[in-house]
Amino acid sequence: MSFDVSQILIILLLIVIVLLALKLFKKQKIKQTRYKSDSGDTVKSRAELIVANWLFYRGIDFIYEKKVPTKERAISDFYLTQSEIYIEFWGLETPQYLKRKSKKIKIYKKNRLKLIQMNDDSLRDLNAFFAKEFARHSVKYQIKPKQ
Repeated sequence: MSFDVSQILIILLLIVIVLLALKLFKKQKIKQTRYKSDSGDTVKSRAELIVANWLFYRGIDFIYEKKVPTKERAISDFYLTQSEIYIEFWGLETPQYLKRKSKKIKIYKKNRLKLIQMNDDSLRDLNAFFAKEFARHSVKYQIKPKQ
């Protein structure tokens, strides 16, 4: 089987196109945007910024991205120190994210940890959302606005 120069060039061109396509579709790390909350914490999303600021301005002490005290590796979005409640904001719907979400929920349940789960709908009225969630966990909180 013999190839002429034009056939060899076409084959080489196809190889280059395939390699470029593979490079483009290769899993790329998305640059994470960060936001500085009024509490001084640097958070990973606008939704987390809204939650952090809501907690801060109501005087609710929290730790951002606290390691969950379990054998399994998990880091919570927020941990409310006085009521020992973890908060997870579920912001994505990708298969990989949903798989991790399911695993984390099982970790919280297995270890009997108090968890508040949030999504975009939760942000519509944070006062009502947290009033309902705190009542569900039998937590009484007094709003102590920051000066």
